[in-house]
Amino acid sequence: MGGLLIAIDGPAGSGKSSVARAVAERLGVADLNTGALYRAVALLALRETLDLDDGAALSDAAGSIELSPEGACVDGVAIAEQDLRTPEVSAAASKVSAHPEVRTVLLDVQRKAAEAGRKRGGAVMEGRDIGTVVLPDADLKIFLSAAPEERARRRAVQSGREAEFDRIQEAMKVRDRQDSERDASPLKPAPDAVTLDTTELDLDEVVSVVLELARKSEAGKGQTR
Repeated sequence: MGGLLIAIDGPAGSGKSSVARAVAERLGVADLNTGALYRAVALLALRETLDLDDGAALSDAAGSIELSPEGACVDGVAIAEQDLRTPEVSAAASKVSAHPEVRTVLLDVQRKAAEAGRKRGGAVMEGRDIGTVVLPDADLKIFLSAAPEERARRRAVQSGREAEFDRIQEAMKVRDRQDSERDASPLKPAPDAVTLDTTELDLDEVVSVVLELARKSEAGKGQTR
């Protein structure tokens, strides 16, 4: 599927990362997790004790980060996934992502990564504003959703913190509200996105649906060439 760009958006716990990773692997294309960028900025901010309300300082930090199939990179070195997934970084990333200055810097980073992926044969890019802002001309746009309770359960299992389900669910509600109500690139489906409710579906079922949509998109793209 040469050159196909697939955008996958959705709230936390909807399955974006797992679906994007599996779809990219099946198609043999780059998997670009844009959430890692905001987490990377948050990690740098925490390490350098930057003010999370200082958009200018945070945007300067964002300028040192790149995105590759290996994840978020600083000076060409990928940041370890476990460093990006701590509760402290997750909380800080939500604040970081609300700054328009940060989003402007990372918008360019994301588009460059997508274009590099397209040149290598295609890419699956996931996040919260890919279909609406980052790649409005993506060949296929998917918006994943799921019931709040199911999303919280998945996140608790994923992090090995099942005993903290209530706290995770409450934190997710706060994140949902922040993502949906922020002025800069709020979380919402693109008008031409396919919305998939994954509440009752397992990973393989969701991946199968997305792959079928990708095949149809590629076929339609070929007919217009």
